[in-house]
Amino acid sequence: MRGLMKLPVLLIASGILVGCESQSAINATRQTAAQQAARHVKILKDAGLNYYWKWKLPLDGEIIARTYLIDENLYCLTNANRLIAIDAARGILRWSRWVHVAKPGVKVYEPVNVKNVMIPRIPPTRKEILQPKLYSDKKIKSFDAVIISTRTNALLIDRDNGEVIRRIEFNFNAGASAGVCSDGRLLFVPDTRGWYHAILLHQMIESWTLSVEGAITLAPRYVDDKVIVVSEKGRVQVASTFETRNKIWTRVLKTSAGAPVLATRNHLLIPCMDKRLYAFDPTTGRELWEPFDCKKPLRDIPQISEVSAFQYARGGEFHALAIVTGKLRWTSPDARKVLAVMNHNVYLQDNNNRILAADEILGDVKATIQMPRGDLLSANTSAPAIYGASPTGNLYCIRSIDAGYLTAEMLRKKSK
Repeated sequence: MRGLMKLPVLLIASGILVGCESQSAINATRQTAAQQAARHVKILKDAGLNYYWKWKLPLDGEIIARTYLIDENLYCLTNANRLIAIDAARGILRWSRWVHVAKPGVKVYEPVNVKNVMIPRIPPTRKEILQPKLYSDKKIKSFDAVIISTRTNALLIDRDNGEVIRRIEFNFNAGASAGVCSDGRLLFVPDTRGWYHAILLHQMIESWTLSVEGAITLAPRYVDDKVIVVSEKGRVQVASTFETRNKIWTRVLKTSAGAPVLATRNHLLIPCMDKRLYAFDPTTGRELWEPFDCKKPLRDIPQISEVSAFQYARGGEFHALAIVTGKLRWTSPDARKVLAVMNHNVYLQDNNNRILAADEILGDVKATIQMPRGDLLSANTSAPAIYGASPTGNLYCIRSIDAGYLTAEMLRKKSK
């Protein structure tokens, strides 16, 4: 009996010891996590960086699948096709909108921002469409928009408050084959047959179409009253958005484009499957420099800063070129894309999700910062900040330690 009485005491004592060990393990884990966080902050600080803001995005059983930094908004698209707009300057929620035109699992194309949309916020009636002159004196206040599209529909959304202004159905036989672009009056939508359609945003009816030989599998681009389309056969066509069906210039490459083109006021960069990056003047079609050979087929969109062009070649190297001459400055075997250009440095994401801080002109790596493996780091060359997000909704902005306040105006892309 006395022996049996000892058993509960031993069990209680063992439980206390196990509890103490478990608590110690938890404390040790917490301490280790805290130490890791402190080390991470110190590495950032040593590189002249710190967290400008952090915010936890509430998610309803979803995960963040893609992020896009476009002008003053950081857009997050979830795996359930919910588009979320974050104020990129302050790190606060602007709005959240289910992309109802796409069920979960349906392909949603990259969002595009449009400035100064000049259409009434209320869709026109049939009578207004048939007799537009009777209603042309309505006062219209311009607004900035974001357009998100699928194969069959597009949503025109007020990017300030998330209000859906237009839901546009693509009524042509073949569905959209890629993303869209817009000049604020017309929506340009490509199809698989080699046609692209100009749809009036206000009336939501087709205005005109143009063809380019070969299927269109890449999103068109808009810049300075021009829409730029590249076909699968390598035909580059630039048309006027101001004059109906007016082709400004056409070029035929001996290869196909491997990724969407990059178009600015002064540069049209086309990454191609013949391993070369082509550069044209978007207004005249004049070749700006000899195509640069990246040694591997190009399947990623180029990036551009004030003085540099950047191109990653999968299975090969990341290339930094002088934007004026197209001459090689440096290469990196590890870099994948540019996250920011600040203070004469370029911040690169490498294949291990590290941030490499390098001299923009020389390519010398000054600091290496390991980021969480699963975090999504946003491509960016215009905003003076680095943006990241974990799939579970931890969002953050990293800036130079000595940087001042970040404003929406500083984030809006300037014409180059």
